[in-house]
Amino acid sequence: MYWDDNPKFDYGREPSRDILCIDCKSFYSSVECVERGLNPLTTKLVVMSYPSDNPEERGSGLILASSPAAKKAFGISNVSRARDLPFPYPKDLVIAPPRMRVYMEKNMEINNIYRKYADEKNHSVFSVDESFLDVTDSLNLFGCHSADELARLIQIDVWKQTGIYTTVGIGDNPWLAKAALDLYSKHNRNMRAEIRYEDVPKKLWTIQDLTEFCGIADRTNKKLIRMGIRNGYELAHADYWRLKARLGVTGTEIYAKAWGIDRSFLGQKYKAKSKSVGNSQVLNKDYTRREEIEIVIKEMADQVATRLRRMGSKTECVSLWIGYSMGYIDYRNPEKKGFHQQLKVPLTNSSREIAEALLLIFNRNYHHQDVRNVAVNCSKLTFTNTLQLNLFEEPEEQVNDYKVDYVIDTIRKKYGFKAIVHAYSHMPGSRAIARSSLVGGHAGGMSGIEGDTHGQTNEKRV
Repeated sequence: MYWDDNPKFDYGREPSRDILCIDCKSFYSSVECVERGLNPLTTKLVVMSYPSDNPEERGSGLILASSPAAKKAFGISNVSRARDLPFPYPKDLVIAPPRMRVYMEKNMEINNIYRKYADEKNHSVFSVDESFLDVTDSLNLFGCHSADELARLIQIDVWKQTGIYTTVGIGDNPWLAKAALDLYSKHNRNMRAEIRYEDVPKKLWTIQDLTEFCGIADRTNKKLIRMGIRNGYELAHADYWRLKARLGVTGTEIYAKAWGIDRSFLGQKYKAKSKSVGNSQVLNKDYTRREEIEIVIKEMADQVATRLRRMGSKTECVSLWIGYSMGYIDYRNPEKKGFHQQLKVPLTNSSREIAEALLLIFNRNYHHQDVRNVAVNCSKLTFTNTLQLNLFEEPEEQVNDYKVDYVIDTIRKKYGFKAIVHAYSHMPGSRAIARSSLVGGHAGGMSGIEGDTHGQTNEKRV
């Protein structure tokens, strides 16, 4: 039912540009295929964390990327695990360890190709494998009569220079271009699709699963179903004010999406205000020893504290989430898959104080469970560099702790994380040194333990 007092959209007054949303098809696996001289579309390849060096042993990691042929042959996705692959591994299956630095370099190379077709203000990197281009003013320059023609030129250019196949969504605004990419282009032979305002009824309202819309996750979809909204048409014709009351700003945004409305421009500058700082990791094996889990927690505390200090902020609330191993059953609560708790703390960005708070939470809740996931988070941030002394500790000791943290930050910033590490990072169970070789920003944020960019190999222990 359409509600008469809902907002009305006049497409004649909405921004109408030629926006391309370009995705590198199965990017990580495609890069690995090209590096090996293999065809990305026909090779069965997966990028897997912690693969076994022995082909007769099953790996223990996550499948971070799969080639189209591997997905089709083995029924896997990019959220699968090693156990989801047939074992013993098929002879035609290629298993590659992740190389984020290589992928980031390839991403830069491909985005430099995009910059030939749009200037900096009309080019926006959405993720490591997706970018937006506003080519409205570029069509005449390249002798193209439509955005589809120019998209084809870009696809050919990227493939010739890198061997990577790209899919392209085209629309009047970034949202319609993204929807065209996600919903249609990947299913077309030419790997391109277009959604204009006039196409909204037949291309957006006909969507039966709203989780296919970018920005509508399972949790939001369940709320919509409880409201009697199950598809694109029902969302576009729902009671706007009820959506806003139930879902807040999210409700207004997804209502506009159902009508194809997006008033953002690629040239707009937006700086998000961070409300929290956190990090999570999937461990490379099941951790069953308390002291080893504590080492991981202390390392992650050091990482988030480093990020807080770089931001010039402090936290007064820390939280810890521990996820159990998949095969572990807690006899106290068989349905429980882990525990999560937060703790209010005096305003701080001290590595030691944050670690102490997290370990307090851990020791209250840990009863020898097998652990595979760890996440820490610092919230209720205050942006200040002032030092607030604790009346229950010696002022001189607190000032010294403060100085030590900033000296360590300075050394790491200049020479890399491994130039100076805590002694516990050389003990069994440590993950920080191994993770420092990963590229910043991947898998939950590596900021704070980045690898050495200066080739420094000497280590100091503190």
